[in-house]
Amino acid sequence: MIMETIDSLQIGKSLELFPDQIRNSFNEAYSANIAEFSPQAVIISGMGGSSNAAKILEGIYENDFKTGVDIDIHNDYGLPIWVNKETLVIANSYSGNTEETLSSVDVAIKAGATIVAVTTGGKLKDMINEGVIAGAVVEDIETNPSRFPKSGLGVSFGALAGVLSKIGVIKLTKDELDNALIELIEIRKSWDAEAKAGWFADTIPVLFSGRPFLGSLNAGRNAICEIGRVFTLFFDFPEVNHVLVEATGKPEFVKQNLKYLFFESNFLHPRVKKRFEVTKKIFDEQGLTYSSYTLKGSSILSQALELAHYSAWVGYHLSILRNEDPGPEPWILKLKESLV
Repeated sequence: MIMETIDSLQIGKSLELFPDQIRNSFNEAYSANIAEFSPQAVIISGMGGSSNAAKILEGIYENDFKTGVDIDIHNDYGLPIWVNKETLVIANSYSGNTEETLSSVDVAIKAGATIVAVTTGGKLKDMINEGVIAGAVVEDIETNPSRFPKSGLGVSFGALAGVLSKIGVIKLTKDELDNALIELIEIRKSWDAEAKAGWFADTIPVLFSGRPFLGSLNAGRNAICEIGRVFTLFFDFPEVNHVLVEATGKPEFVKQNLKYLFFESNFLHPRVKKRFEVTKKIFDEQGLTYSSYTLKGSSILSQALELAHYSAWVGYHLSILRNEDPGPEPWILKLKESLV
């Protein structure tokens, strides 16, 4: 349920249009004037939601990337020293003005790398239009009325997927994508995102899952942080079993104020499924509060999108439950102004 009276920037409307964001931006990016390329390595430079799009795709296709191609996601200024003329650098920036990503473009140009930008506007759009670099410029006005990256993950995901498909790094057809989106629309009609937000109210959410959904888990955490404005953590299985179970009781605040959500899936490794069961039993002994959400999609693609989208709606409802507008970002704006 969208609360328009509180939601001044239409974050809820943007989330509702998530499938359209993906479909439209995929088609626009795939239609862009970008040549197929066979790089030795691909590095995707991006921050925030733009980075999340890359991480989700990395999880979905980690076993299916073009043979012999290394994929690296870069969340920082510059680029690794090994970037050269055989490297494809994808500059993925929603706004087109992300300073870390722009610095990566500068380094890529000096290294002689092949550069493809993915954006909705800004300096990257200008560079594409002026022929300095190749790329795809996608529109977000109709599908993301808030114009904020935090509610435009579908724009970033669809555009990046379209570019990677056009270049030949991944194999994703329009029909495959459409089927996953149709499935997602049906799934969200009956999910419990609003109830889960009520369950999380006044606590710190901790999200759990495993491969191939680590990128989606990261995106889900970010959405709850940004849209719900709730401090949120995520941990990946099986690694978490080697760290966290000895740290769930102290200080007492942790035991009383954290709630754990397991994202379960038929695509998880069998031993990870077993570890979920064992971990829950240990949590019972420790007196911890946990719940599960079983991903319902029929493919890794649909479940990866489902996890990220579900989490974003949980974040939205957490904000609404507090009677707070989920749109404004005063602290992010203050940070950006202070960096000028």
